[in-house]
Amino acid sequence: MRALIAVAALTPYLALAATPARAEEPKGVKSKITAVTVYADRAQVTRSGAIELSGAAQRFVVAGLPGWIDEESVRATTSTGRILDVVVERTFLAEASEEAVRKADAAVNEIADQLQAIGDEEAVVRAEIQQLEAVRAFSLDKLPRDMATRETKVATFGETVDYISGTLRRDHKQLRELARQRRTLQPQLQARTQARNELRARAQLEQRDVIVEIDGRGHAKLTLTYLTPGATWEPLGEMRAGSQGSKVTLAQFAQVVQTTGEDWEGATLSFSTQRPAETLNVPEVQSLLLGSAGSGLSEVLGRMGQSFQKAQSTYAAQNESFSQGNADYRANVARQMEIQNRVVSTFETLAQRGTTAHYDALSTRPVRTDGKPIRVPIAHNTFEATPKLVAVPEVSLNAVRTAEIVNTADQPVLPGKVALFVDDAFVGTSEVAFVAPGETFSAYLGVEDRVKLSRTLDRKRSKLDRGSRRTTLKVSFVIEAENLSDVPMTLELGDRVPVIGDDALEIDEVKTPKGSKRDANGVVRWSVTLAPKTSKSWRIEYELEYPNDLLERQQMRKARSPAAAPAPDERVYDDIEQLEQMF
Repeated sequence: MRALIAVAALTPYLALAATPARAEEPKGVKSKITAVTVYADRAQVTRSGAIELSGAAQRFVVAGLPGWIDEESVRATTSTGRILDVVVERTFLAEASEEAVRKADAAVNEIADQLQAIGDEEAVVRAEIQQLEAVRAFSLDKLPRDMATRETKVATFGETVDYISGTLRRDHKQLRELARQRRTLQPQLQARTQARNELRARAQLEQRDVIVEIDGRGHAKLTLTYLTPGATWEPLGEMRAGSQGSKVTLAQFAQVVQTTGEDWEGATLSFSTQRPAETLNVPEVQSLLLGSAGSGLSEVLGRMGQSFQKAQSTYAAQNESFSQGNADYRANVARQMEIQNRVVSTFETLAQRGTTAHYDALSTRPVRTDGKPIRVPIAHNTFEATPKLVAVPEVSLNAVRTAEIVNTADQPVLPGKVALFVDDAFVGTSEVAFVAPGETFSAYLGVEDRVKLSRTLDRKRSKLDRGSRRTTLKVSFVIEAENLSDVPMTLELGDRVPVIGDDALEIDEVKTPKGSKRDANGVVRWSVTLAPKTSKSWRIEYELEYPNDLLERQQMRKARSPAAAPAPDERVYDDIEQLEQMF
């Protein structure tokens, strides 16, 4: 019989029927992580281990789990037998007795005392050197006077010089030896200090033991699942296309980062954009609680949410202790938090449109609990693409190669950064939005350098007339495209005509290229095929009339309400200001 039970959610209701604790110690279960599902701000870990059931009720323990696992999320299943009780106990990673701490302190103090003795000896030797240098200086200064006033014995003076020189050599040699001893002891002090600090820190680090009582007989597999903070993942992609752009290959990756306290080796990985608090499977036994006074499903799920908040607080505090003296680990955790905050926001946006995605890893990758990012492949698809050559000379004088793609895969394209390759050459990095199956999206494929573009103001056909009250501004832009290649090029061009949203402004005599279309935002689009080694030009013309103080009034409005969001049609004021500066 397969049994399934949630720990803390049912503990109040199982307490009366639970078997009394037995005196014997529970049997340890050698388990390993077999599967992990990573969410935006946590991971669901599955552990499995083999057990032997004797026919009577027995207790088994899966020990040494991270101290910050969410107790409400713990579930136990067994392939054979019946689960009677599940208990989560708190222990410590290292029981640091007073004797152990005393020995660690003594080991540090021993080296510190030796270094202090070396410092004292160095001070004595340096003082002696200073005195000898003073004696030598005094002797050299006194020698000429003695030679002039009385007989000086060479032997006596030579003995003095030899004594001073010999003693100085000995003192400097002793200083070098003391320096060598210091260099030897300092790493030992650092190592012993770190060991003592780790002992104290580890004594404060909690861990969890899950004790499961099972009634049954025979060989069985015990499986535990639990949620833990300290993990996140972020979608990344690589898009590759040929120079023609008719097919595009998109590889998607999950960049996973984790500091859960457990390495994931050989585990089956999966990645989800869901919010686990909203999608947790309700244990079968909880159906007995529905309708009971004060024990409805909403209350149970509410307690589970509070339990994970507690787990997150424990994780933050424990990691703060663990990272003391480890700058690299601390930096990795900080980077992980940045990614997590960003991904949580992105996945919340997906949830608002009622969209979630779940991906299984395409290959196994070991993911260490060190906060270093690991890329895991989760999708690989080839799409048919419609290549396009797009140019907006007002914005850029580069023609851009794009591809219109329909997501024909069974899974969505996830939002995130995408590295772009054309003919295996890296052309840049872009970002894609969420694309559901069947939806269309565009991909940037680089710049087409065989098309030359220009956009200039034709001053002969443009003018600025400032009257007594109103200004008339007539502009004529010339757009030119040249095909420098030996093959025809089809180019989709775009430009813009100001959109008027102010009664004080008037726009007239608008002229756009033949065959072009203008939308409600003033965007003008047209298409042309350029023969090899040829060029073509078009004109965008219009006339604006507005009060002379129009720009001044607009600046005053902005000054009165600086925090107000600009209206979509306010861009015309910036256009007028830029156009006036051209004259």
